[in-house]
Amino acid sequence: MLDVQFRHLRYDVFEPVIDACYHASQQLAVSLGQPTPLDYEARQRTARGTQYSLFKDVELEDLRFEREGIHLRLSFACPARLRQRHLLSSGHLESGMLMAVIGLDANKTVSTTFCKIEIRQSTLAMKPITGNHFRAAVVASFADPTDTDAVRQALQGLRGSHAKDKFVIAEFPSVLVAGYDWILKHLQQLSSNSTEVAFSNLIAPSSSQHSQKIPKPAYIGRGFDLGILQATNEEGSWLTPSVGPGFLESAASERNNVIEGICSTTTLDRGQATALCENLSRGLAFTQGPPGTGKTYLGVSLAKVILKHVPNKPILVACMTNHALDNFLGDLVKEGITKVARLGNGSKEDWIGKHTLASLAKNFKLTHGESLRIGKSYRATESLLKDGTKWCEALNSQSLTWDAVRDHLERNYWKAFNDFSKCLSRKEEEIEDIHRKRSTPGAFAFQHWSTGGDLKDIEAFKREIRSWFGKTKLNDSSEFEGFPPSSPLTSSVHRLANPIDYSSSEPWDDVWSLSMAGRIALLGKWESEMGASNTLDKLVEIQQRYHAAREAKSDAHNEVDARLLAGQEVIGMTTTACAKHWSMLKTLDLQTLICEEAGEIMEAQTITTLLPSIIHAIFIGDPLQLRPQVDQPYLSLETAQGSKYRLDESLFERMAMPRTPGAHSLPVSKLNLQRRMHPDVADLMRATLYPFLQDHPSTTRLPVAGMAHRTFWLDHQEPEDIPDPLAVGGRSYSNSFECAMISELVRYLLNTNDFDSGDISVLVPYSRQLACLKERLSRTVNCSIALSDEDKEDLADMGLLDDAGQQPFRMDVEVRTMVRLATIDGFQGEEAKVIILSQVPEQAKMFLPCGHYFNVAELDSEFALDKIFQMSPFGEISGIMCSMAEACKKAMRCPQCGASCDGVQRYRHIRQFQLAPVTIERLYKMFGRKMEMGASNIRKDIENLDNGFQWFCKSIDMGPVASQQSAALIKARMTYLVSTQSAITQFRDQVVRKAENDIEQAIGRLGDTYTSKTPSLSFKCRFDVLYLHCRLTQLREATRIIQFVEKAYDSKHMDAVIGTLRLRTIAEAKESIQEAGMLVSECRSKMIKRLEADQQKDVNKWLELANNLAAEYPDTAGLLRSSLESVKGYWHGEKNVAELWTPEARVFWEKLGRFGTGSLVYCEHGHPYTTGLYRGCPECGRFVDPTVPAAQPDYESLLNRDKFLKVLQRMTGTH
Repeated sequence: MLDVQFRHLRYDVFEPVIDACYHASQQLAVSLGQPTPLDYEARQRTARGTQYSLFKDVELEDLRFEREGIHLRLSFACPARLRQRHLLSSGHLESGMLMAVIGLDANKTVSTTFCKIEIRQSTLAMKPITGNHFRAAVVASFADPTDTDAVRQALQGLRGSHAKDKFVIAEFPSVLVAGYDWILKHLQQLSSNSTEVAFSNLIAPSSSQHSQKIPKPAYIGRGFDLGILQATNEEGSWLTPSVGPGFLESAASERNNVIEGICSTTTLDRGQATALCENLSRGLAFTQGPPGTGKTYLGVSLAKVILKHVPNKPILVACMTNHALDNFLGDLVKEGITKVARLGNGSKEDWIGKHTLASLAKNFKLTHGESLRIGKSYRATESLLKDGTKWCEALNSQSLTWDAVRDHLERNYWKAFNDFSKCLSRKEEEIEDIHRKRSTPGAFAFQHWSTGGDLKDIEAFKREIRSWFGKTKLNDSSEFEGFPPSSPLTSSVHRLANPIDYSSSEPWDDVWSLSMAGRIALLGKWESEMGASNTLDKLVEIQQRYHAAREAKSDAHNEVDARLLAGQEVIGMTTTACAKHWSMLKTLDLQTLICEEAGEIMEAQTITTLLPSIIHAIFIGDPLQLRPQVDQPYLSLETAQGSKYRLDESLFERMAMPRTPGAHSLPVSKLNLQRRMHPDVADLMRATLYPFLQDHPSTTRLPVAGMAHRTFWLDHQEPEDIPDPLAVGGRSYSNSFECAMISELVRYLLNTNDFDSGDISVLVPYSRQLACLKERLSRTVNCSIALSDEDKEDLADMGLLDDAGQQPFRMDVEVRTMVRLATIDGFQGEEAKVIILSQVPEQAKMFLPCGHYFNVAELDSEFALDKIFQMSPFGEISGIMCSMAEACKKAMRCPQCGASCDGVQRYRHIRQFQLAPVTIERLYKMFGRKMEMGASNIRKDIENLDNGFQWFCKSIDMGPVASQQSAALIKARMTYLVSTQSAITQFRDQVVRKAENDIEQAIGRLGDTYTSKTPSLSFKCRFDVLYLHCRLTQLREATRIIQFVEKAYDSKHMDAVIGTLRLRTIAEAKESIQEAGMLVSECRSKMIKRLEADQQKDVNKWLELANNLAAEYPDTAGLLRSSLESVKGYWHGEKNVAELWTPEARVFWEKLGRFGTGSLVYCEHGHPYTTGLYRGCPECGRFVDPTVPAAQPDYESLLNRDKFLKVLQRMTGTH
């Protein structure tokens, strides 16, 4: 039997894992040789319906040696929806869950390594390591760290992977390692010795034992005194109630007298009193209790009686879930049983803290022998932990460690040893701090050298330089080809950045002058000379020794814990914890077991509670409520195929309600008096499951406030929402009509003031309906919503939980003050005054933001769209059937309440067309302010750079281990304008570009219906000018840094850094010229002469044209003539650019900030400007008569800044 239970449970846990791994391997094989896309969908579904998550492009970042042994930090390409901090609140890669690292090498050999997730790291946390926002990471330990061959093979595969090898991570969000690991291991151990299980002759009887009688508890003696349960001391009650050893064998009248005596002197009802006597008289007892019949109360009463009868032996209390266990222990504490020990870390109750094993151990005195054993085991594990950490660092660096090679170098390679050790004398405090942390002189320098740190600094510098200039293209994404390989400058930098290779036949005098290949060769030579064992083998050996030391340490602590627990009255734990602590619990010689919610526990899990010393086992539950949960339907007794396996059949159900023909059933006590439901509600269960159920008088309550009937059924014909069958969760359903009805019903009940939020629970069958109701209740009802962790994880896995919903609840908001929203399965074991059940029938309606709903045709007719616009069935506008003035008269508002319909996708575009004229007027003023702000920020950044240049000159230093710090100083100055540049380009791309495109499309569609002069918009070009000003400033700063460093220092490493910067600067200058040329062409096409001339100052081949423009338009373009001459000299190397902003240009940009004040007019080319600031059009350079009539903006209708931004975002689709 134990072997069968083991195999069935293992199949249930690992069959979906195997299915998912096979599916992931197929996905990996298909993608072999293809680049990983920048974004992809992680959620996967196999052909058999198994859901899992697949993360691609996995790389081993580093190894760690933590308390659990070797930890792998694996980075992966993060899907867009999980970037930033979204991964941390998504439910993906939760701590303790199972995952598989699946690899496929160039020979198409598949490898699979199972790991336990420890922590996850977002793209923000990984950016300092990866340098981008596209990769996240997970830190995982081996699922079976004692399998040394598997550990060695996995490390070899991940560390020695070829460029063509690919790895993925398959995450199994429903498989908790601790949830199955201890149970399966325990069943495997028990399979060889079934006598280790109590009552094995009753649970799995042989044919000769089939009808064996249940024994009495061995400690029953003369019976149980029930005086501790007495609630009254009435006259005539001169005899304390008790249960004798012959209760079950006595006559019915005698049993009735005992039960009547118990009912008259205690608070137990007749059903509870009968169950109490029967449970005390049977060694293996089962009690069935329908909802509200006091199962927990009975269990507490049994514990009190047994503790009084057997005071020196703790009672073992076991439950399936932490929640049920905490509720039971809490009731025991309230009854005065204070010596309670709670094992496990899954409790969420604050009061349980003082009853945990760790808390109780604080005041527990150790013996001398215990202290010695614990101290010895602690020192052994800490020593191995340090050794493992050092060897992990060696593997991370793919080289020898300083500790391993130090003595060898000191004896045989004094020059190299001195080169590493002398770094201690450097002046950099930061490096000295690192040495103090390492505690070993030369360790940092050796690690920096062996990993190519100084070379990587240069390479990183070369890679990052491109990003230092911010976005490097105006409109396209093509890459700059660079200078030809034959360029003298390129060759010079290549020589500086690529040191010599090592050759054993050639002498070398400086280890820092070796290339990475030379260093690897030299390290291999040293390792060969030392004859040291392989680093990987050494680490695996330490892992094996470390886990053996941990076992010894655990055994030492278990001795202390067992002595501590022996002095307690109650020991509470989950069934999983029972399997984990089985060896320790055996030493306690426990005799009594009380198992709560036994109908929900698999038989395989129940067996872990039946210690061989147990002589009295009490199981309380209800098999007619929820059964144990299984993942494989064909293992469930509710299916035809699963009826042969019945993994979801609890021990309670199998023994008390056997389904096997001819099987012998054990007696079951039944509780029959419920105190929870009104009789009208209880009738539903009496008619189906519990015909024996009776109602306590207290259940006959007053009518429900605001409701005519206590149970109410609503039948409707509204269609369900149409789900996307291809989406994850496409099989889940929702009904918007029911969401609206339920929201209004909740609002109505709360407004009666007879119910608090915590009195109401809404139950749904589908996760999609759960998400729909959550959004609806949060938006329309002024109440907080409580979701269970399981339901939130399901919503997150299906992509139905928004960012706000993923955040944890505020600590000062208690769940009992919230409206509970749950799936039916998630609500099991809970109760509420009002239950609202949504069944989700099939059909659908259109709902407006205000909450009212209408047919689409009704709304279209209400808005008279067919008379104003030509529209497709999807709400797209194909033409205008009337003048714009007439169209603007029709407001899109809810026919019932008048609320705006702007947020409805079908009508949003209509409102955009209506707002087009006034929007253009507002854009002029807002964009003008933004442009002036950008110009002002650039000038301030230039001033700050100039003021900080002397400090930079004093701070920079050279050297092989200082190149990273020097590069960081250079980077800080080179990227000083990146934030300003980014703000400019972001506003340009997200707002300006979209706004101009929308306006141009709107004007194109409106045609003759738009009565104003068609504008020629130049805002994007203006923001491009600001962007190029940032680029020019960065080029000037790069030139200044190059000139200073070349004069002040003579260093091979800094020569490479500065040479690379020089090469990149020239490349950036050439790109800037090309981009400026494209911008000039755009300006010319729009007749923006002034802006066109503004760009010629950066372009050598356009200088002549720019000077001609300056001469032709002296009032506008002519203001840039001095700047043009200055740039010309700079470009030809005649002088430096000291001032990029001439006074005339500065005045011009400052005026843009006041754009929109005064009289707004248009020139002949459609350029807007104000006559209060300019004599003529500042764009084309020609005078415009201000008397030309133009539409005046309605300033009273202009919105304030915040409201304008919201309108702008809504119109441009950026909200």
